[in-house]
Amino acid sequence: MLFGIRLVGDFGTANTIQRYGALAEQNGLDFVWVSHDLFKISSWVALTAVACATKRVKLGNTILNPYSCDPSELSTYITTLDELSNGRVVVGLSAGHPRFLQWVGIDAKKPLTRTKETVEILRKLFRGERVKYDGQEFHWTDQAYLRYKPFRNEIPIYIGGSGDKFLQYAGEAGDGVLPILFPPEYIDHTMKQIRVGATKAGRNLADLDIAGCVWFSVSEEGGVAEDALRALIAYYGPGIQEFRLNSIGLTRKDMEPIGEAVKASGVEAGKKLVTDKMMGLAIHGTPDECIGKIEKLGGKGVTHVALGAPLGPDPEKAIELIGRKIMPYFRDRTS
Repeated sequence: MLFGIRLVGDFGTANTIQRYGALAEQNGLDFVWVSHDLFKISSWVALTAVACATKRVKLGNTILNPYSCDPSELSTYITTLDELSNGRVVVGLSAGHPRFLQWVGIDAKKPLTRTKETVEILRKLFRGERVKYDGQEFHWTDQAYLRYKPFRNEIPIYIGGSGDKFLQYAGEAGDGVLPILFPPEYIDHTMKQIRVGATKAGRNLADLDIAGCVWFSVSEEGGVAEDALRALIAYYGPGIQEFRLNSIGLTRKDMEPIGEAVKASGVEAGKKLVTDKMMGLAIHGTPDECIGKIEKLGGKGVTHVALGAPLGPDPEKAIELIGRKIMPYFRDRTS
């Protein structure tokens, strides 16, 4: 089992994210992911800061989208950071959430098509090719090419998502998969769809890194870990699709009062409405409790957990607990 952390702009500053990324490396984690969200701290700058403070961990964004940024810009960012980090970059890519894209007037009409075309274009650019391209979403001339040699010609692309078509495409074409597993119970359906895509492409599922993105909070005092998640669930929970909520017996209607409270009065008002049942959207508790939940995901086919903010009431302590108390359990079992 590989371990990564997902750091978000809610931590406050790029300097804080850089410090947490360095701490993750010091505690033996394998990946540092930085969330890419509209109107939050730039994941590009923050991940570059992490690259400058580390030497070993792999680096990725969760999740870049080809709507708020064109693949021509994505390609230069990705390849430049890959050179700066000595070949440690992986690409987290999906279509972005329609709810947030609508904030800026973007109507994502063909999200899967746009994502597929972006993957094709990026791989050509990484290989140093001219990308004369006439697709449904992109129309490029033969002047579309990188004016420098990329550090690597093949940079792994992890395809994210939660809908069936995206998960199948990830199994078909991704070097890795970033399935959204909040709640973790969505894993059975997720793996079924990834397997459909892999089988269609004649691929072995064992060749894919299935990096499950989970909401996560750990503390040696389990109840405190739960409290740290409420604001996160209040902010993002109303945007979770019906089919994911259904896997733990929730519906969009259950989340509507929280969304209305956040819109009217802010996150503090919304988090007061988060119920115990809604806490099932995340993995939380003591290190031992979290180990049991992560182990269940591993038994279902997850090869990599991308543990997402808030991590715990004390993020630095949480990163240390992951490295000192959670990871050794899995490392000892595979040694």
